[in-house]
Amino acid sequence: MGSLIKFFLISIIILIFLPRFSCAQVIKVNIRDKLESEITTIKYNSLLESGEPFKVNFELFNSGSIGYRVRIRLNIMNDTEIYYTGWSEEKPLWPGNSGNFELYWYPMNLTGNLEAKLLVYYANEIEELKSIDFKISSTSNPEKDIDITDLKTYEDRVIVTLKTDQELEDVIIIPSDYPYGWIFEQSKIDLINAGKEKKVELKYEPTIWKETETMIHVFTEDGKHYNSKSFLMEREESRINILSFFIKIFKIFSTTSIF
Repeated sequence: MGSLIKFFLISIIILIFLPRFSCAQVIKVNIRDKLESEITTIKYNSLLESGEPFKVNFELFNSGSIGYRVRIRLNIMNDTEIYYTGWSEEKPLWPGNSGNFELYWYPMNLTGNLEAKLLVYYANEIEELKSIDFKISSTSNPEKDIDITDLKTYEDRVIVTLKTDQELEDVIIIPSDYPYGWIFEQSKIDLINAGKEKKVELKYEPTIWKETETMIHVFTEDGKHYNSKSFLMEREESRINILSFFIKIFKIFSTTSIF
């Protein structure tokens, strides 16, 4: 009988302390977040010989463990000299997802061997994605039949108004000559109808705002149609605020009796 009681007592003690022993065996593992991206497919024209623009199209894959917003910068270079800097739109990419990016540059009156550098801006980091060597063997004289009739500037975007006498497909709009440090996106539209105005939005992010001259380039993907025009960027909000101020002053004086 004594042995049986002792067995039951030991069993009860084991049942009471077993959960504690089990918890003591839990091992916590901290997995560090992984920030990575990689190009899975890429296409570009390494030889420009018919007046066409340089174009690079690629798919970027988030191969890390965290999501981020990503933007691509294109630098066109000759040794250490930067001829042009272009920006893509910003896109969100979650782990395991891909995004497609397309960037352009139009080489006016320029031939020779150049380099295109792709840089990725994500999660407050900057990394070089790829370097591309390409050659411009010849240029052409494109038709200047795309009119850039107007540019209106707002706080974070400009609206460019285009017009042409014929229907044009695959039209690219890129800015240049804006202040260093600004982000100024490119844009592409599928179609401009003949005789009708087309308004195109280009987003930008200035470091510190100032009125500035910028050049707008418009061309077709085949390079057969091209035009450019310089504009002074003056924010429309500033004009509206000044107008509103004078309207308020006028109302005050018009409703005040002077004896």
